[in-house]
Amino acid sequence: MANTLKKTYRKSIELPRLNIHFDQDAESPRHWTNLGYFLTKESKYKSPDGNTCSLYQIMLDTENEVSNTEEHINAIKKEAKEQGIKILAIYPVYRYEHSNVVYRRGTAHGFDYSNCGFYIITDETQKEVGTKKANWEKQIDEELKIYTQWANGEVYSFVLYDENGEVEDSCCGFYDLESMKEYLPEEWQNEDLQDYFEN
Repeated sequence: MANTLKKTYRKSIELPRLNIHFDQDAESPRHWTNLGYFLTKESKYKSPDGNTCSLYQIMLDTENEVSNTEEHINAIKKEAKEQGIKILAIYPVYRYEHSNVVYRRGTAHGFDYSNCGFYIITDETQKEVGTKKANWEKQIDEELKIYTQWANGEVYSFVLYDENGEVEDSCCGFYDLESMKEYLPEEWQNEDLQDYFEN
């Protein structure tokens, strides 16, 4: 059973030995190896992969030639083929924004929704990752979920102190608190880490 009292050290007053907070310097997950390119056109936000491939400019150049999402996808494929880029799949992506922002695969309509871009898989990106076609949508959904967390600042780091209040360990870049336990000593495995979170 988890300890209901925080594990503390004493340094004039008792303080938590473990301090968890938001990671303000977390690297964008779009710098990782991903299945494809996540490209958006948004007035308030930069395109996640906009500076990493020529497909971004193709997306922008073709948008005025079309009247709907399906036509835009076909126009991107045609122009990419002419430029020697082999596209395996294109998925539309929408954004929901209401205090925080959420990115999802598909299209949506409504006051807080915007069809903002595409997720594009090429033969080169697929070969690099190796994900089979049957798992593409699942992987894209997971990538968009992680990017959403990063965009909202929901990435965590910790500092662990010893019983004398000296820094024992620290680590950052966690997207959920449970995965943090792998990097903490055994005594923390049954703790509710939410109790150690500092806003």
